Amino acid sequence: MKILADENLFEPIVVHLKALGHEVMSVRDSGLSGITDDAVYQLACKEKRVIITMDKDFSRTFRFPPERCGGVIVVKIYKRTVEETVELFKKHFGSLNLRNMVENLVVITPDGVRIRRTRL
Repeated sequence: MKILADENLFEPIVVHLKALGHEVMSVRDSGLSGITDDAVYQLACKEKRVIITMDKDFSRTFRFPPERCGGVIVVKIYKRTVEETVELFKKHFGSLNLRNMVENLVVITPDGVRIRRTRL
């Protein structure tokens, strides 16, 4: 899967995604740090990448329709250590299949996953 990792995504999550075999482009590693949310979204749309971010603004589907890019995954795991966040991410991300992610909004929380489908 083609992924665009927002700059606020913890580096161990980016490393994990790459280890799973995903094609991950990191905003931070691409020299694009500081670009706006709109620019992140436009880049994902241009390359049909799934955005993975810890920025809850991306859950606003009217502003960032997931069906126009590859999809949006918002990691809402806050007030935890990096290690705890990464372990929860791995657990819940591992329960998803590609069909659930592509062109949909996925929200990962400490308690599980919510999916807002934009396509059947």
